[in-house]
Amino acid sequence: MAPGWIRTQLGGPKAPFGIDDSMPLIVDVLLGRQGKPGLAFLNRNGNTVLW
Repeated sequence: MAPGWIRTQLGGPKAPFGIDDSMPLIVDVLLGRQGKPGLAFLNRNGNTVLW
């Protein structure tokens, strides 16, 4: 999961998204993947992140 640039100690105060903005999206993506086989590297919107 690539949550994006989040306002935390690591992300700093200039990050565009707060934890309260991102966590519901992350949980929705994880719940949507529940029971699906295979691995995926996704962002908080459920889109595949190339790596």
